Amino acid sequence: MPSAPPPAGAGTPRWAHLAGELLAPWVLAAVMPPLVCALTTVPAWRGALHGLAVTVLCAVVPHAVVARGVRRGRYASMHVPRRQDRPPLLAMVVGLTVLTGALLRALGAPTAPLVLLGLMTGCAAVGLLVSKSWKISLHALTVAASAVVLTGLAPAAAPALLAVPWVAAARVRVGAHTPAQVVAGALVGAVLAVGALALAG
Repeated sequence: MPSAPPPAGAGTPRWAHLAGELLAPWVLAAVMPPLVCALTTVPAWRGALHGLAVTVLCAVVPHAVVARGVRRGRYASMHVPRRQDRPPLLAMVVGLTVLTGALLRALGAPTAPLVLLGLMTGCAAVGLLVSKSWKISLHALTVAASAVVLTGLAPAAAPALLAVPWVAAARVRVGAHTPAQVVAGALVGAVLAVGALALAG
């Protein structure tokens, strides 16, 4: 049987707390679309606008839903630590990314934003399927996907890859995941990102 993650303690180091908050999945879902779309669209401002639409629909809306759930006591925190609570939220994200993709396609968006949405859909879909029986690290998954995509589009962004072990170590340190769960998340995110880069050409 896989071992359970260690219990989170009150003495969580600041570096681990910062990693979990600054590079949370919803933060990356908000920041990455305008950045990636600007890097892959001419003119860049048009791509940034497409990316902002993705941010609003696929990051701001889910974040508002979770925040409301936290206020009502449904979720323990914005990280939704209970595995059983995650599938409905991830299903919502999948639906929103598909809807946003259809909207951008109707607006004549180029391939790159659509491929990015495909990557976001893939990340959420994997999380949805796996979270039904195992708590894969969504933090590790999304940070790995983001870092690999950024590095593929702009090699100068390669230092972003260092965020992957930082976040993985942090999630284990705070007791949110086992080492196997963060490694699996990072590997899945990296593989999905490599596939997205290949499709984006």
